[in-house]
Order: sequence, then structure tokens, then C-alpha cells
Amino acid sequence: MRSSPDHILRLIAFGLGGLAALFAAAELANTAAPEAVMEPSAGDDPLQEELARCRTITPEDLDTDTACRAAWAEHRRRFLGLTADQTEEE
Repeated sequence: MRSSPDHILRLIAFGLGGLAALFAAAELANTAAPEAVMEPSAGDDPLQEELARCRTITPEDLDTDTACRAAWAEHRRRFLGLTADQTEEE
């Protein structure tokens, strides 16, 4: 039995359609259950509590809020592992 070109094209089309449906189902499964964003708990660290407060203010208020600016500077210093002497030099 010889396969006609129409028959081969139909098989290719069904195969590609099946692959597209499979990929769409996999993508839908990935987006159906979004991951919950976990906020780090502030705990006993007052710096984390202050940074959490600073995240809620507007950028305009951040320019004038010296406590937030100091908290972010301390956070950068801790993150980079700098000592107080190294931050004063900059």
C-alpha cells in the first residue's frame, strides 16, 4: 500500500497538533498554580522590620525619610560584608 502525499501531510498535521496541545497543557499546568511568594519573617531583627515599612512608602517619601535611607544603607553594608570603616571611606 502506497502512501499518498495527502495522507503523509495529514499525519504530520495531526502530529504537530498533538504536540501543540501537549505543550499548551504543560504550560497551563505551570500557570494554574502560581507559587506563593514567601516574605522573609522580620523576627527579632529591627532592621528587617524597618525595611518592611520602607517597602510600603512611595519613592517621593523615600527621598525625605532619613530612617529608610539609613536602613537601606545598613542593609547594603551587611549584604556586602563591609565594616563600618569601609563604608565611611566610600
